[in-house]
Amino acid sequence: MPHNTPLKYHFKDKHLWFDIIILAALFVVAAYIPLLKIVPLVACLELFSFFSFHLLAKRSRFQLQGFLGGFISSTAVFLQILNDNKYLSTNQRDLLNTLFFALCAMLLECLFIIFFLSDDLPFIYYLPFITQFIVFFTAIIHVTMVSNLRFANSHAASSAIDIELLNDHPIIWKNVAKLSILIFLIISVMNFIGSELAVSRSIATLLVSLFEAHAILASVMMEWPLQSSNIDLIKLFFIILLGNALSKSYLAIRGKNLTQKGYFVAVMLLSFLASIGVTYIWFRAIQ
Repeated sequence: MPHNTPLKYHFKDKHLWFDIIILAALFVVAAYIPLLKIVPLVACLELFSFFSFHLLAKRSRFQLQGFLGGFISSTAVFLQILNDNKYLSTNQRDLLNTLFFALCAMLLECLFIIFFLSDDLPFIYYLPFITQFIVFFTAIIHVTMVSNLRFANSHAASSAIDIELLNDHPIIWKNVAKLSILIFLIISVMNFIGSELAVSRSIATLLVSLFEAHAILASVMMEWPLQSSNIDLIKLFFIILLGNALSKSYLAIRGKNLTQKGYFVAVMLLSFLASIGVTYIWFRAIQ
């Protein structure tokens, strides 16, 4: 829901300081219990979205709300703006850019997860996500700046409706608990599949990444320090990105509000292939 309380009043209320104190305490606990690192990480992302929404959203366009919503759930952003009737009047430029901004936010979140949950991984592990981010950001510039009739407004006006993902509270601890529990469950399911079922880790990762890429990435990063000799991390990264590309392309094709489906799917495919190509070139160059 849209925020109604100015940011300066939040600083006068104890709820903001209470959330910050709890967050600091969680970081202390996580220093002694590494498995719990995901909890303060998720809470930090909630807090970042809260401050960004207050500082930027009132002066921003529809796309920026998609970017901030992407930190919470890029899949939820896609489902909402591609299928909800109230976004039917949104022009195609805004719809495409909102989708790309949500993907950019998801990729930044993935980079933060890798940095926060790993111990000095080489740059090449970040490269697939950085490459996709660059492709999506380039697509945003192309859709915004290039004079192309197919991106022209196909409806009367741009949407002024808020994306219903953002809250007027610093940290929604219920959301933090839900996502943290989901990630722990994914870890348990992955371990069960690997030890009890005849399904490979790669297939299990692909299936889960179809729903939320950052959740399966967090579970992989939490498991990797314990089983680094048995996990091909860079391979799993590409599988996660593949699952995300497949699911987002499917949602775009099925979504009734987007007419530029071919363009979006082409950019998704290009971003995935570029991430593989750039990473391979970098790997060969450092050999």
